[in-house]
Parts: sequence; C-alpha cells; structure tokens
Amino acid sequence: MSWRGVSLVSAWQFTASLCFYTVFAATAFVREGFGVSLGVTGLTVTAVMLGYTALLFATGAATDAFGERPLLVYGLLALAAGMAFVAVAPSFPVLLAALLFVGFAYATAMPATNRAAIHVAPPGREALAMNVKQVGVTAGSAVS
Repeated sequence: MSWRGVSLVSAWQFTASLCFYTVFAATAFVREGFGVSLGVTGLTVTAVMLGYTALLFATGAATDAFGERPLLVYGLLALAAGMAFVAVAPSFPVLLAALLFVGFAYATAMPATNRAAIHVAPPGREALAMNVKQVGVTAGSAVS
C-alpha cells in the first residue's frame, strides 16, 4: 500500500483517458479527412461512447471476477490496438468500427482503476487515492 501504487494507477488512467478523449478533440480532422458532414462527424463521438457504455457492466463484473490487474493490462493493450486501428482506418465506416472498439477497451478503465486505487491506497486514505486517480481522467482529457 503506497502512493507509488496510486501514482501508477493514475498514470494508467491518464494514458487511457488521453486516448479516449482524443476522439472528441479530433472530430474536425475526421470531418476534413473523410469528407463527411458535421452531423455524420458526430457519429464518431457516438461510436466511442456507445462502445464504452455497452461494456461498462461487463467490465465491472469482470473486474469483480478476475481482479483489476488483468483488466488493466489487457484493457490498455486493447486501447493501444484500437487507437492504432483508428490511425490507419481507410474509410469512415472502418473508423466507426475502430472507435467502437476503443470505447470497448476504455470501458475497462473505470472499474479496474477504481478498484486498483482502493487496493493500493495507504490505509485510511482510500478516498484521497480515488481522487488522485480521478485527476488522470481530467488531465488526460485536457492534454488530448
């Protein structure tokens, strides 16, 4: 139980949030790069949020069943793969599929990092550790 562990969990959350929230910041580039309308561009945000929302309950249950470590490891690997898929998407429909996958991968973030922050927090400092971890969400989205 240490602040080093809380820092690692926060860094994981920062990295995951940086990837996830970049989608929101990149919509102007999507519109230009794929030549789609403003309304159709909005589907990028819908796709990533749909993926995230669709798997939240499942990733919470998986975190309870298997612990946070596998979800942290495989979730971040899946997120990296999804972002690579986004970067090379040759068409708008393929981009939407990649963004749906990114949302699926990001769904591991909340249950796994929340549980990890509690488990690695110094005794009696669990709420503070959770707040430190949540800074990763804000910082990652701000940097994106």
